[in-house]
Amino acid sequence: MILLSKWYRLDNAAKIFPPSKSKNDPKIFRFSCCLKENIDENKLNKALQKTLDEYPIFKSSLKKGVFWYYLEETNKNFTVKEETKSPCSDFSGNHLFEVTYYKRKINLEVDHALTDGTGTLTFLKSLTANYLNLVYNINSAEIINEGSSKEIKEDAFVKYKSNNFKKAISNKKAYKIKEDKYVENKLKIIEGIVSTKKVKEEAKKLNLTVTEYLTSILIKSISETKSKRNKKPIVITVPVNLRNYYPSYTVRNFFSVVNVSFNEKDNSFENISKVVKEEFTKALDKDNIKAKMNSTINLENIFIVRLVPVILKDFVLKLAYKIASKYQTMTLSNIGIVKMPKVYEKYIDYFDVFISTETIQMCMCSYEDNMVLSFTSKFTTSEIERNFFKTLSSNNIDVYINTNMEGEEDD
Repeated sequence: MILLSKWYRLDNAAKIFPPSKSKNDPKIFRFSCCLKENIDENKLNKALQKTLDEYPIFKSSLKKGVFWYYLEETNKNFTVKEETKSPCSDFSGNHLFEVTYYKRKINLEVDHALTDGTGTLTFLKSLTANYLNLVYNINSAEIINEGSSKEIKEDAFVKYKSNNFKKAISNKKAYKIKEDKYVENKLKIIEGIVSTKKVKEEAKKLNLTVTEYLTSILIKSISETKSKRNKKPIVITVPVNLRNYYPSYTVRNFFSVVNVSFNEKDNSFENISKVVKEEFTKALDKDNIKAKMNSTINLENIFIVRLVPVILKDFVLKLAYKIASKYQTMTLSNIGIVKMPKVYEKYIDYFDVFISTETIQMCMCSYEDNMVLSFTSKFTTSEIERNFFKTLSSNNIDVYINTNMEGEEDD
């Protein structure tokens, strides 16, 4: 009897990741859930098996076909293990995710070719709920993802594509941060834990959203390290969760990006925040989001493009990725508010998220009153991170710092 394995074409956003990944940046990101008590490995293993039954697409491996990469579900036995290697390191096998733990933390690392931040968070929330059910004998009927098995693994880009060819907002070449890098290819992580309530209050005083407020601080922090002779704009790339525009339960990639640009002589925080608000209003217009999504989908559906062998597509996509990076200074990914059913709230301390990078990136999420602002960097200096957290402190927001580079920071 021959058993046919399930396979899936890579979604639209995922196609760029296999050819653009490298030893310096394996395109892996990590979500963690910090609990109130230490992890029981045996129960976490059982929770993982149950969660994989709910999201079988996570068992996929990445395959290289003649014309495209694709995902193929495997029968591999996945187990959790105590964390021993550096965060966001490339996986040793052909799998696309790993679950580790350290003391109170459950860590989920995922290859971006499989899913995006929302999909990863959905899996981690389900894993955490299944684990807490086992540890505390919780009989909960709460459902983390209400989608059907078909909706959970669907390609939402295909579902919502249209023939809207309206031109998206064009971009200008951006200021690039150039600093000395660690010779050993270290990934420096600096996290600041702040009060969600306090950040919201400060943003509200300035009539800004939390994302606008923190983007403004980030631009201010970068501008303070930028040479006045460099006239290129500071451009912050912000991933946008398309599920906020189109209803979908998919745990695969379903995001786009917008660029927020600042290039004025007046780099006062008041002026930066004013420009940032205007930039976000334009970039997040639904027509612009739709046009940007459709332009890339329609390109790949051109018949001649589909016939190009994957080896040539790799070359073209790698080149396209390098060109696109010239229009970005750095990325800020706001996962937003993480919510768990009330039955689990008292067992959880906070969630955090960060991503691999060749330069420097920022991620953030909040749970209850704990907002975690995470920088990952390959640079030996930490001026931008220091400026960022000092600005928050000067606004009467207490910051608790975590870092994996103890002893190497000036402050």
